[in-house]
This record gives sequence, structure tokens and C-alpha cells, in this order.
Amino acid sequence: MEKEHNHEIDPAFSRLMPAHRQLSVHMKRQLEVSDIADIRPCKNVRLCEVQSGGPQNLGCLLKDCTNYIKARRRLRLGVGDAEAIRMMFARLQLKDRNFFYTMDLDNEGKLRNVLWIHPRSRVAYEKFHDVISFDTTYIVNRYKLSFTSIVGVNNHGHSMLFGWGLVTNEDVDSFR
Repeated sequence: MEKEHNHEIDPAFSRLMPAHRQLSVHMKRQLEVSDIADIRPCKNVRLCEVQSGGPQNLGCLLKDCTNYIKARRRLRLGVGDAEAIRMMFARLQLKDRNFFYTMDLDNEGKLRNVLWIHPRSRVAYEKFHDVISFDTTYIVNRYKLSFTSIVGVNNHGHSMLFGWGLVTNEDVDSFR
């Protein structure tokens, strides 16, 4: 780094720096309500720009707004979907008490993550837990949740499925 070659930052452009960008609570609510009303993301963001007096007064970038809309869409399940998943897993657990599932909800009660493990997979894990892999490369549902498979290797070198899940984000908190 050359200290002599640095330039002063123009305060007008500080809004472009990640540390200075944020979506207000009001803007988040506006973006989500407009998205639920099927207003396209570009029109949705434009509405926020007009309400704030122009893009320079928005406090964030267009991409920040569209990322927020996409993240909220991932969390928005259809009416009764999360409860249907919970009821199905509860029935499976009644049939076999060794069936395991856990559901992670956000502070609004919406599904963030779900993990389920078949009883045979639990037994296999107890024997062959030396090598475990989490594969989150598939996004195969309409909610854009990553399908996760938990895979291990048995004593013959063959892959074995230990569990499955749906995760909202592939961050450390999602895997806790």
C-alpha cells in the first residue's frame, strides 16, 4: 500500500461503502409489503427511491434492496406449509420414537431451517461417524431453501446417508 497515492473519500460517496449502507425498519417493511402485493422488485425499489427523495437519500444500494426481497421470499412459506411439515414429522415420530427432527423458526415464527434423521441413519451414524460431509449444493424447492444431505462413509468405503435438511443460509448459525 502506498500512503502517498491514497485519495480522500468524498462524503457524497460514503453511502456506497458497506459500513454506511443499511435498510431502515420502515424500508424493510415497505419492501416486504410491496413484494407480497406482487410489485416487481425494480418497481418496489423505485417506489422507495421516490419516497426518500432520490437514490442518493435511500441509504443503501439497489442490490441491497433486491437482496433483502430475495431473502424474505425464501423465508415466506405458503399458508400452513411449515405446520404441515411439523405434523408430518410428528406422525413419523409417533410411528417410530427414534425418528428425529428439529425445526428452527425466526423471531416472527417463520421456518428457517429443518433437519430430519431416520432411525436407521441414527444407528449407522453411531457405527460410522468418522467421516461426515454436509452437501448443500442443491436448491430444489420453490422456497429457494438449500437441500442438505449429511453423508458419512462406512467401513467398506461406501457412502451412507445420515440425515437431511433444508437451510435458509449456508452460514455457521444455520448448522448449529
